[in-house]
Amino acid sequence: MRNLIYLTILTTALLIAGCDPIDDENTSGKDVKFLVLQGNSTGKAASGASLSILTIKKGEPEYEKVNDLYPAESMHKSADISKSRVAIGLHTDFNVTGKVRQTKGAWFDLESGDWEELPLLPAGNGRYNYFDVASAKVSESGHIFYLSSSNDQDYFDDYRASLVRYDPKTDKLLQASNPSSFALSQPEKGWDTEAAQYKSQFYPSKDGRYVYGVVDAFGVNGGMLHWDYKILFKYDFETDTYTRLGEKEDKDIVILGITSDKTYVAYTSSISNVYKRKYVNTSTNAVNDFSISGGQGIANPSKWNSSGYCADATDNTIGIYNILEDVNVYIKTPSRPYYSQFAADGKSVYFLMESGAKKFLCKTSDLTAKTTIDTLCTLSSNTIDFFIIK
Repeated sequence: MRNLIYLTILTTALLIAGCDPIDDENTSGKDVKFLVLQGNSTGKAASGASLSILTIKKGEPEYEKVNDLYPAESMHKSADISKSRVAIGLHTDFNVTGKVRQTKGAWFDLESGDWEELPLLPAGNGRYNYFDVASAKVSESGHIFYLSSSNDQDYFDDYRASLVRYDPKTDKLLQASNPSSFALSQPEKGWDTEAAQYKSQFYPSKDGRYVYGVVDAFGVNGGMLHWDYKILFKYDFETDTYTRLGEKEDKDIVILGITSDKTYVAYTSSISNVYKRKYVNTSTNAVNDFSISGGQGIANPSKWNSSGYCADATDNTIGIYNILEDVNVYIKTPSRPYYSQFAADGKSVYFLMESGAKKFLCKTSDLTAKTTIDTLCTLSSNTIDFFIIK
């Protein structure tokens, strides 16, 4: 019988003891693979760290090294995965030799692990180019999206970021048109609104044709920079057109995430200093409000299923937030959960959990408050982060 942790157990000591998988019949992780970031000899994501594929056999972890890459921050902040393709914003250890500010991005397929640096647009005279390490996204079509950015090499000023789509099959880099014309065509434009730039968080459609994100309009008055409005957009790479998403009142947007079917983008909108939470249909632009809130670090697509998101919370809790039905559920865990993310079918959650010096990979049986938590395996002590390979 599988080693299960039941939420009705009252004492923490007994709960933690139940986390140690001892039964060879544990098959919850069967046929599911994970991409794991493993730290160096000191457990850090620094020189000596690596990425591995984790499989679980009879309750025991097996690791197959993929390559020696590691992200700028955690994988959830600096990487994305779709099927077997991974894009990653690299740690500063991988920067151009002697050029501290020139960060890089890379991509690879899990089958080989061989990685290639993602191409950047030319920086221009007197500038240096770099990869925005928080912007990497992969569509189901295999296209890779990111911000190819540049700055003045002496003063860090006049930030320029271009949205690009890279196709590894053709080695073609396609640049989206500058968003300033789109932003300046909006009714919010002030007399001194001059340009616009992308925010780092955006999401591609499944087929890689569209990107949904936020542009931030700004200007300069009397030598002072001012930010005027943030609006939600849909960009079409095939027709090179921008379309505004959301409602007319949405002038100060923060994008939260996108459902796994890419049907809805969730966002907050500040209206007269009151924040509203909304989701918009990416095809019809129909907008609905929702009231539930909670959880942090929900931007990565792995945190979303077709109806909402999951999030690690304090007090040993995972929150399940169904924005379409405007309801939330809290799942109690034996100790604090990390990097919760939905299974491929969106009906259960995987997460990492620590107890003393041990780390465990766990899974809920469903998304209800009465769920059963199954410990899949004890992880290596240098495990930092993971993605489900869906």
